[in-house]
Amino acid sequence: MSIVRKVKSVEKIFAALDKEMNSLRDRSGLHCISGCGKCCFKADIEATPLEFLPYALHLFLTKRIDEVYQELLVNQSTMCTLFNPVKDSLDKGGCSQYAYRGLICRLFGYSATRDKNGKAKFITCKLMKAGQSDTIAKIEADMEAGIPSPMMSDYYFRLRSIDTELGTKMMPINQAIRQAMEVVMSYYAYRKPPTGYGKLSA
Repeated sequence: MSIVRKVKSVEKIFAALDKEMNSLRDRSGLHCISGCGKCCFKADIEATPLEFLPYALHLFLTKRIDEVYQELLVNQSTMCTLFNPVKDSLDKGGCSQYAYRGLICRLFGYSATRDKNGKAKFITCKLMKAGQSDTIAKIEADMEAGIPSPMMSDYYFRLRSIDTELGTKMMPINQAIRQAMEVVMSYYAYRKPPTGYGKLSA
């Protein structure tokens, strides 16, 4: 499968997740705190290279991939390289490439997982739990009644079905971004760049 086809397949997963999450937000009112970037301050976020393939292709098409790749090579921070924190803040900031954020970023705070008994459990952040406990309780009651929330394992299964190798192995997020860039650079080292490829929407 070509890089462009893989990217389009990943984008379809993102679009399906956006639709499901919008439905969840509309019916529940669940929302992130305005300006909050607390989750991105976490130093050990892991992701797969495949979920950052759209970002890597975007960098290639805009002729920025070499520059960004070199910056990433010397970046010693364990914080995501795409995160843009507010100066002197420990919980404020945003993604500098929001339209190209990874699957893990899209799922966090708005998805469910299954426990060892197969029961669905809604996973969100401490701040949302503290400030929107009634809303989360309603979401969990809806899940008990058969109204689904985005299931993290389902979306990662769909990701793996595109490329087993790139979509399975979890690694530190900056390493995943770097590997996605390496895949794109290697693929197009002796191929012509794609033409007529549209930009991913937010």
